[in-house]
Amino acid sequence: MFNLNNRFVGISNKIKLSIKIFLILLMFVYFAFHTISGRNGMRSYFEIKRIMAEQQHEFERLKTEREQLERRVSLLGNNAIDRDLLEERCRSVLNYAFPDDVIIDEKTIY
Repeated sequence: MFNLNNRFVGISNKIKLSIKIFLILLMFVYFAFHTISGRNGMRSYFEIKRIMAEQQHEFERLKTEREQLERRVSLLGNNAIDRDLLEERCRSVLNYAFPDDVIIDEKTIY
């Protein structure tokens, strides 16, 4: 029953072909599954793209906020002091107001 030249003596050629086709199909399904939902598959790719888009949006928002803050800080520099900004900062830090100013408390608005 066992022959060194052919390991499956007694099994017909149709069954051998069926087993080979089944194994090839099984390998195809395995690789297709991992291509779609594996750790480096298509799902992961689109998830990473979505996260990167969110991070890029957050980066642009923070970049704009930083530029605004840098502009405000530059107005407080020694070379060019903006009087309106200086007055606004003095009023908020020292709790100072003119007698005819209208004061709106932010806590009561919300």
